[in-house]
Amino acid sequence: MGSNPEKTVNTLERWLAPADILLNWARSRSLWPMFFGLSCCFVEEATALTARYDLARFGAEVMRPSPRQADLLIVSGTLFKKIAPVVLRLYEQMPEPKWVIAMGSCANSGGMYDVYSVVQGVNQILPVDVYIPGCPPRPEAVLKGLTLLQEKIATEQPARRVFHLGGGTQGSQTPILVDGQSKSRDPRGPGMTGTGIRGSSATPPWFFESRAEVMWCPPAHCTELSPGDHALSAELRNRFPDAITVAPETSDMLTFTLAAKQVPEVLQFLKTESTPRFRRLEDLTAIDETARHQRPNGSELTLVYSLLSFEPPTRVRLKVTLDPTIGTVPSITRLWPSANWYEREAFDLFGIRFHGHPNLRRILLPHDWVGHPLLKSYPGRATDMPPYTRADAVSHQPVDAGFFIAQPDGSSRLVMNIGPHHVSTHGLMRVVVALDGEEITDLAMDIGYHHRGVEKIGERQTWHQFIPYTDRVDYLAGAANNLPYVQAVETLAGIAVPDRAQFIRVLLSELYRISNHLVYFGTLAHDVGAMTPTFYTFREREMILDIVERITGGRLHASWLRLGGVAADLPDGWQDDLNRFVRIFPERLREYESLITKNPIFMARTRGIGVLSLEEAMDWGVTGPNLRACGLDWDLRKQFPYSAYPAFDFDIPTAEDGDCYARYLVRVAEMRESLRIIAQATARMPPGPWITDDYRFVIPPRAAMLQDIETLIHHFVNVTRGPKIPKGEAFSACEIPRGEQGYYVVSDGLGYPYRLRIRSPGFANVQVMPRLARGATLSDLIAIIGSVDYILPDIDR
Repeated sequence: MGSNPEKTVNTLERWLAPADILLNWARSRSLWPMFFGLSCCFVEEATALTARYDLARFGAEVMRPSPRQADLLIVSGTLFKKIAPVVLRLYEQMPEPKWVIAMGSCANSGGMYDVYSVVQGVNQILPVDVYIPGCPPRPEAVLKGLTLLQEKIATEQPARRVFHLGGGTQGSQTPILVDGQSKSRDPRGPGMTGTGIRGSSATPPWFFESRAEVMWCPPAHCTELSPGDHALSAELRNRFPDAITVAPETSDMLTFTLAAKQVPEVLQFLKTESTPRFRRLEDLTAIDETARHQRPNGSELTLVYSLLSFEPPTRVRLKVTLDPTIGTVPSITRLWPSANWYEREAFDLFGIRFHGHPNLRRILLPHDWVGHPLLKSYPGRATDMPPYTRADAVSHQPVDAGFFIAQPDGSSRLVMNIGPHHVSTHGLMRVVVALDGEEITDLAMDIGYHHRGVEKIGERQTWHQFIPYTDRVDYLAGAANNLPYVQAVETLAGIAVPDRAQFIRVLLSELYRISNHLVYFGTLAHDVGAMTPTFYTFREREMILDIVERITGGRLHASWLRLGGVAADLPDGWQDDLNRFVRIFPERLREYESLITKNPIFMARTRGIGVLSLEEAMDWGVTGPNLRACGLDWDLRKQFPYSAYPAFDFDIPTAEDGDCYARYLVRVAEMRESLRIIAQATARMPPGPWITDDYRFVIPPRAAMLQDIETLIHHFVNVTRGPKIPKGEAFSACEIPRGEQGYYVVSDGLGYPYRLRIRSPGFANVQVMPRLARGATLSDLIAIIGSVDYILPDIDR
């Protein structure tokens, strides 16, 4: 008797179908996800692991740090061209079957970052099974995405693959998309093709018939210089009579211009001899002048140096005009070690060369990048450039560790990579260490894996449209990021802010300060071996975000501040949740401290580790709690009082030792002081308007807009093409949770910034880490990284 093939096949299928069901059930209920946290979305992904959301209920018990242990890759946040090759490499190391979730609009499509450095969606290099929308999605959306993946897995037919029978399906089956072919390259999004591309009209002189140029605008606000400013001006003119020119009017600080060859001599005088002495290099940046409506002195580039004096608190700006005849500029790294990264950044983004620099190479962009993106001639949008493909990710690989730390012949040192994607680097940063046994003999850092080109984006957004981008510069500081930006524009335009709006600004800023420090507390404890505090601190952090959501409608990114005020008044009953939080938080904080502050293991891991002296902190430009942990009573809320802070009673915590433990103590004490401010703001919130009625610059409330034609016109103009801000420049800095964040805005008299510069605290704070780590052990380095409290979008911008 012969066999019946059809009967054999039917019998096999009867066995395979139940096997498919069993395999799919087991796989979908025991997913082993590997996180690839790229930006804001990862914070909400991590929040989904905590007790309130409990991701473990959905069959994903533990996040895997290694691709060889994972079957699910969750790419959360913005995919950058510098990190894309690393994402692809890790995906290829994952065993089959494997799946991919893209979390957030940036991972899905580039989101609001259509800019030169960003891949417009992870689906251009990887197959994606599930997309989680949002910017960022809430933690609940992570749970929803996981259940959608479970439903997708339930439709697979893996048994044939498992038993090597051929056919069947398992894992990701979707194709990789090709930008411009199988996915759209239109930055406007579905249903918006009838509108103009945002920013296409914002690049003079190529946009014609812009009516913003013929609109009347008052002159820039002019500040009155102090007697000390006049004395310094006279001192500089006497010392350098032919080299210095004083700006006759300024909106914010004393400003000089000088020749490039005079830079080292003048800056050395200001640092070591002048009255006062400017101990800190506050910032160093540049402006491409080629697209100005009226180019100053025919120059092409302007270098801008900002200096700060601690006693008395004073700032000064020096501007150097560069033209094609000036080949290079003298480096000032021998005066301030912090100038190293600032000069590399100016070279990277503008092409300015500094002779005498010890290591002038790219810092934010990949080593093989072509061009300098902050030049006006450089395309700003990713959709104006060739599409980024999987082949690009394969060909543009990171350089070897020996590029950062050279090994002498015959050396027995071990050179090791930590990152750029590592659980202990607190974001996308590559740390390269040279080890002699366990001792760190050298350390180098490679940043830029989170470079979102936000300063380039600022040149095509109206003054109002840019506000949501500020939240995302430091995605744990929320509305505190809005404040230095809106204050800089308000300083330039002379916009007065009502008292009630100022109090609301302070209230939100301090809520986010506590929220940030709670994350710091939990993650630092985790870095040195204590897991429990993370779950406790996220409990109170969720209380804070509930309050923020009740007031603003947002969690991480409230985007609530506006030019001249805030977006809306406080809702009814806003005090109730705040009073409850003020009442319970002191006891919760004491509970946290009882676990950690006197814990002998924690103290052994942090005391005497990563010591930084006050002199070094000043020289390197360190700010915020890291500076105060070195013994200096310096806080911009007191030294350069702004917003409503002069109306509040609070102290500035300091410590003396400058080590990891001191940095921890300062932040714990700061939470108590922030709570004092919140309690005072809740009890003494003044009545009155929440936004100014100077409608030339602000967006009028809709109720006012409907009352008269003038207000309606202002609303239309300010929403569509942006308010016309007078020509000029202004800088404003605020004490955000991580340190001093400043915005330098330059206006050419149009509805958007001509140049927008962000002075981020992390850029200076992190640059000093090699100094902290040399001579320490590898385990000490993890404690040092946690204690510095940096965040990569703040560093890389």
